[in-house]
Amino acid sequence: MTFSAEAFEGLDQVIAAVGEATSVDHLELSFKKQSWSAPVIGLGAQWWRTSPRSLADWTALSGVFADEVGAGLTVEGETWASLTPKTWRRERTPEILGVSVPTVGRMHTYGALTAHLRIDQGAWLAQQNGWVGRLMLLACVAHDRVERLSADPTLARLAPREIECLSLAAEGLKAKQIADELGIGQQTVQFHLARARLKLSAGNTVQAVVRAAKLGVLRTRQ
Repeated sequence: MTFSAEAFEGLDQVIAAVGEATSVDHLELSFKKQSWSAPVIGLGAQWWRTSPRSLADWTALSGVFADEVGAGLTVEGETWASLTPKTWRRERTPEILGVSVPTVGRMHTYGALTAHLRIDQGAWLAQQNGWVGRLMLLACVAHDRVERLSADPTLARLAPREIECLSLAAEGLKAKQIADELGIGQQTVQFHLARARLKLSAGNTVQAVVRAAKLGVLRTRQ
């Protein structure tokens, strides 16, 4: 398989989406959008508050074999922090290369990202630096984002629609204009804004918008 600039560009898009995730659910969706090209056929990530291989606190899976997150990683005689990315192939599907990347977060939490690539050994050796560099970056960005989102209950609690309404309110739109923009009822907009004010402990929508902006959750339209 030859070099695929589209595949690297697709991974770069996933990295950007993960880095901009405003909730844990949004983060998971970033993995499931499948914004990549061949030879990537699966991505998976897990995050643990305690020790690796315990029950995962957060998991995102998409594509073929993505349920085998962390395969090839072992802590026998080593600490998780000392591990490096591992590659492996199954005897029954040797055309599929698995790449597993371990991570350790700022709060001493653990994570792992695994990608499955349909790529032959020659192409992998020629492109290895590009793949490993991007997968390590994606693993670190995802780990940092899920750690921050999980540590901040406000970020985790704000629903996507509440964030959309706040973001449009930040542009100066009134409830009816927001309703027209989102294709929902005006009362529904007012409900979402009221819920957002409650979660942000804000006395009014302007104050809620300011607090949401400080948290970095507001979205801008393209």
